[in-house]
Amino acid sequence: MKFKTSRFIPLFICGAVLALVCLLEILARVANFQIFQRVEWISFDWRARVAARHPKECATNLAAVFLDDETEWLEQGGLGKRMTWPYPKHVHGRIVRELSEQGAKAIAFDVLLGGARPDDDEPLMIPEKPGVKLLIGSGKFFSQQLRAASNVVLAANEEVVPIPAYRTNAWALGGIGAIPDADGVLRRAKPFVTDAIEGRRWHLGILLAARALNLDLNKTVILPDRIVLTGPNATSRTIPLDAEGNFMIDWSLSWKDPRILHLSFGKVLALDKSRQEGRYTDYLNDLAGWRGAGKTNLVGENPFKDKLVVIGSIMEGNNLTDYGATPIYKRTFLVSEYWNVANSLITGTFIQQSPLPLRLALIFLVGGISGWLTWRLRTLAASFWVAMLAVAFVGSSVILYVQNRYWLPLVLPIIALLLVHFSLISYQVIFEQKEKRKVKSIFGKMVSPNIVNEMLAAEELHLGGARRKVTVLFSDVRGFTELTDSNQANAEDYVKAHHLTGAAKEAYFDNRAREVLQHVNLYLGIIADAVKKHEGTLDKYIGDCVMAFWGAPTPNERHAVCCVRAIIDAQRAIYALNVERAAENKRREQENLKRAQDGLEPMLPLLSLGSGINTGVVTVGLMGSDSHIVNYTVFGREVNLASRLEGVSGRGRIIIGESTFEEIQRDDPELAATCVALAPVTVKGIRNPVRIYEVPWKQAAPTAVAAPAMALTPVPPEKS
Repeated sequence: MKFKTSRFIPLFICGAVLALVCLLEILARVANFQIFQRVEWISFDWRARVAARHPKECATNLAAVFLDDETEWLEQGGLGKRMTWPYPKHVHGRIVRELSEQGAKAIAFDVLLGGARPDDDEPLMIPEKPGVKLLIGSGKFFSQQLRAASNVVLAANEEVVPIPAYRTNAWALGGIGAIPDADGVLRRAKPFVTDAIEGRRWHLGILLAARALNLDLNKTVILPDRIVLTGPNATSRTIPLDAEGNFMIDWSLSWKDPRILHLSFGKVLALDKSRQEGRYTDYLNDLAGWRGAGKTNLVGENPFKDKLVVIGSIMEGNNLTDYGATPIYKRTFLVSEYWNVANSLITGTFIQQSPLPLRLALIFLVGGISGWLTWRLRTLAASFWVAMLAVAFVGSSVILYVQNRYWLPLVLPIIALLLVHFSLISYQVIFEQKEKRKVKSIFGKMVSPNIVNEMLAAEELHLGGARRKVTVLFSDVRGFTELTDSNQANAEDYVKAHHLTGAAKEAYFDNRAREVLQHVNLYLGIIADAVKKHEGTLDKYIGDCVMAFWGAPTPNERHAVCCVRAIIDAQRAIYALNVERAAENKRREQENLKRAQDGLEPMLPLLSLGSGINTGVVTVGLMGSDSHIVNYTVFGREVNLASRLEGVSGRGRIIIGESTFEEIQRDDPELAATCVALAPVTVKGIRNPVRIYEVPWKQAAPTAVAAPAMALTPVPPEKS
């Protein structure tokens, strides 16, 4: 079984493009090849912003206490003494005391409280309840409040770890710190870091959620692609991890999200002070107006009851400034990282990244569909549907992220889609140009250049079998057989006379054969030129006979007239050629003896033309197969009749059928008036006699030619 290689070229192109894109995907995952990864991050950020405009339900127990401009209350002596950052530890102890009094579920500091201050051990009179003050050191008071609350998470990182007095009384140490990607945007975080002294230090947001869900972090199952946390009553949460062991942060909750209870650090201290002074309720009432101004969503007597409270900074202009770029905001307060992580774990909606096999499968799927559409449809239609495929893929990825927080890759699948599309279109352009050149080369030898150009420019050109009304010409060079016989006889005589043998003999015969072929090609070329000039299709050479037709592959309403005019021109051109050759022969008569001795052709042959033309409906199209020669030709009864009319045309005559005469009479009455009706003839294959006409072609010749072959003669009987 044979296969055409060209059929598999589109598949090869498509496969090569998809393999290249898959290699880029693998390099991005394995070798940190970030050229396209950065663009993918941009597409992810866009989806994150779309998701932020369509908020999902979030945990109802999230709260934040901000170090902000309201803390000027401290600097103005709100606690009896002016204070500046870093605040004494008893200030943080008061915050813990108040939040604990209100029943907070967990309290997490996103503020590093590592080292001890010089004044931590100085005794202070700290109010403990109305009318009662406690004389205690600032640092010790903070430690006591940590121990009493038993739910405080202190921040730590690689550089700063709270002193033992604080960390032993806190519930846990929470890891803080951002891991921005190469473009500076914070999208990921580490679930934990391992410390040689403390062991596993979990992310601060994970600790908050674990407290809320009662997850046992000591029974955590850690796998390469995920972390599984379990708790009572079959509670389970899974954190998906990337290849580097990080998880994606869902930044859907901004630092000022109204669903998160938020209050100024200074206001919480004021609440604690009013509680110790016995006017807590009065101060809550004072805050009602503040809440009405939209500065807080504080509700109830103990608004922080059962809340997961993050204490962080939104201050500017000092070392508490904690800004960064996230997928949603170019510049935002990074304290929001922790309640976003806690919210993801509580609700079980972490961002999931598609695994590498799925990414590769998407590239092949999208690219394969693009290739199929491109190859099966016209260019404009294919481009439209490929664009629709791209839109559908992008839309699906956005919906999947917004609804399920599933991150499908966009950039490389779209690149695969477009590369396959444009590669195949480029191949089609090159292939079509090659085919056009091939068609032009083939048909350029058969028809006039304007017909070739018209065929190539046509939107639809049916080269399959079709019925068309055409005019068919058969034109035979008369005298060729006699010329061949006489040339062969003369050659044999010369070989005998000069005793040629072997290679010399064969070389002489070959040379004389070439001379004969040159003569007949000269005459056939005159006919072919006339056919092209009058926009006909040159079908084939049948020995010394030319077959041509008019009316296909391009329509021609005057096909009969064009055909007759073409053969008239051919007859006249041959007549003019014979005039020239006759004059040359007279010159050669003077040197015939010498030419014969040298084995040269003594005289130029004078050949004539017999032509038969017929018009009618025929079958036209390509004949042959892909594996063999393909010929654009016509066949049918009317074609056979044209061949028979050539047979009865004799020498130097043009014989046309009745249908051709009628076409000429309609389209060119002047030409039809010159035609001469002849007696009907019976031809082979046609039962009834055929009415025929002769078309005179001779003009008043200024020079007589001694060539009896050119004289009009009666129509001879048909050759058998």
